[in-house]
Amino acid sequence: MDSNPNRKLFYGNAYLYFILAAVLTIFAFFPSYFNRLTSTDNAHHFHGITATLWLVLLIIQPFLYKTGNLKWHRRIGKLSFLLVPLIILSALNMVQIMLIRKDSFPPFVPYQLAFIDFVTLIQFLLFYILAIYKRKEIQLHARYIACTVLGPLIPALTRLLFQFPIINNFDKSLNISYIIIETVLVLLLLDDKRTGMIHLPYLLALVLFILQHLLMNFVSQWEFWIKIMDAFALMKI
Repeated sequence: MDSNPNRKLFYGNAYLYFILAAVLTIFAFFPSYFNRLTSTDNAHHFHGITATLWLVLLIIQPFLYKTGNLKWHRRIGKLSFLLVPLIILSALNMVQIMLIRKDSFPPFVPYQLAFIDFVTLIQFLLFYILAIYKRKEIQLHARYIACTVLGPLIPALTRLLFQFPIINNFDKSLNISYIIIETVLVLLLLDDKRTGMIHLPYLLALVLFILQHLLMNFVSQWEFWIKIMDAFALMKI
């Protein structure tokens, strides 16, 4: 446990930040999903339910830790061993559906979104595995878990920003979303530095998100990626 009272308060109330992330996500996807529950297909429900359960888990776990319920924190945490594979499977299914329906999107946009989704899934899985590996080192474990929510926030932020008149196109909204996530990571690193120690998770996340941000603007021009995604669209999941 950190002796710095401000740091203790920040991480002690981590569940409030995850609640904020959940609210932003629900608000962003309300028109396309939550407001159309009765007319939505099973694939979207599968993805929506698993993603929502992950957000719920992120809220519950730090609250249990803060209140000293470590036994239930560990028990509920084990549910992630089942939930994470379902999240990956549901997300891959959604990517495939998007690629199959690519004609309903602007040219090459599905390939760009598929790249973002694939890289986000890889990062999500990486952060999760590292969080489990470092589960006995709370400072690293908590930070890696926090990083799992950052990637999924990008599509939510993109949808929210697109509502502002000044952000009048998809590319601008998408790039600003990445900048917001990168700024959050910089602020978290500065907070770490203030205590005299920069931990690896946020630094690793920042490098990965900057790399993803740069590449996603060019991926629709990569012929090899287009061929891979066209082949993936025909696979059975």
